[in-house]
Amino acid sequence: MTNIGRRRFLQGSLLAALGATATACGASSGSEGKNSMSFFSWDNQTVMKPVDTLFTQQHGIQIAFSTAPPVDQYISTLQTRLLAHTGADVFIYTAENKQLADGGYVKDLSNESFIKVMNAANRDFMTRNGKVWGLSIDSWSGGIMYNKQLLGKVGATGLPDSWDGFLALCRELKKAGITPYYDDVKDGNLMALWGLLGAYFQANGGFPDDDIFAGKTTFAQTWTEPLVAYSKLYAEGLSPTTVVGITGDQVVTEFSTGRVAMFGAGTWNVPTVVQSAPNLEFQTEGVPGMASGTSYWAGAASPGYAINAAAKNPDAALKFLEFMAGQQAEVAYAKSSGAITTTTSYASPVSSALETMAAATRSSKIYLPVVAWPRHSDQLAEYLDTQIQLMIQGKVKATAVPGLLDAQLKQLDSQ
Repeated sequence: MTNIGRRRFLQGSLLAALGATATACGASSGSEGKNSMSFFSWDNQTVMKPVDTLFTQQHGIQIAFSTAPPVDQYISTLQTRLLAHTGADVFIYTAENKQLADGGYVKDLSNESFIKVMNAANRDFMTRNGKVWGLSIDSWSGGIMYNKQLLGKVGATGLPDSWDGFLALCRELKKAGITPYYDDVKDGNLMALWGLLGAYFQANGGFPDDDIFAGKTTFAQTWTEPLVAYSKLYAEGLSPTTVVGITGDQVVTEFSTGRVAMFGAGTWNVPTVVQSAPNLEFQTEGVPGMASGTSYWAGAASPGYAINAAAKNPDAALKFLEFMAGQQAEVAYAKSSGAITTTTSYASPVSSALETMAAATRSSKIYLPVVAWPRHSDQLAEYLDTQIQLMIQGKVKATAVPGLLDAQLKQLDSQ
């Protein structure tokens, strides 16, 4: 998973289709014929080519592969292609495009035997209206990655066990002339916020998402305290307001080159950091909660593979999903992507830098609001991203953001 699974279904957008790239992974460049199929992914060719090549070798079916980066560009391009009846046989199915099932664009997989390999969290993620629409074989998690050497300069050997302690560590780093922390704000990957919310909810009676959407409570009643705590990173200058304009790749570069001590990292960031800074000593831990000893992780089941209801090559598409549910495919995918597989078929080995993350992921001690929201998740996530950026820039108070979410939900429900 290369981005949070994470955002919006852009209605009627055509422009992003121009940015998608298409690359053939097999000899065939088309999708016609029983020995070929098309696949549209948000994983790039480097990640998917080993998997697609193995599938072709085993089944003699060529794959016409195309990709667009997540989240917005992928979702927009997919919609454009489906509306134009040029959608791939297999495509990525995730939180931002679950409504495709309502529109009849996705094949119902409920009776397919291969979906049995999914664990409960992944299967729930692929379920809508009581039916299963995709195959999700892994999950992702995110926490706080830190540079051991930079933390050592202020006498720290790891993360504190509370949010107040974390803020105190950031203050010490700032005093030492070290930039303390970055979240990937521009891309909406707010690892520290999601983990802090997860820890807060777990310690205070459970996750409120269903109750919020049922009208039993509100964002203002449940989000205000942890969001205000998170906002102190920016109000106190512990993370620069310029993060709103820094891409995720730039955040990783800042960390790998030692210009920032900590950042909100996902499982997919580990291989990049190792490759770009092989001698860097780092570790990733869960986000410290507001109460001592209540750390939590951002994360969710990863997007799944779905079959176009109007697939030109439905038999080949089914074979591809059956293949992806098997151990050989999962081994290849885990190796090329760094993913943490969660199926009954295969538990991918992980590096020492991922052991804690993997344990949290497989035990489902992970939280991501957009996945937990039962409706309007795409629009609400886009709206929240905007409000968080305004909050960071000092244009909206942290105390106001949850109430604005309540108003946005009410407006969406009234449409």
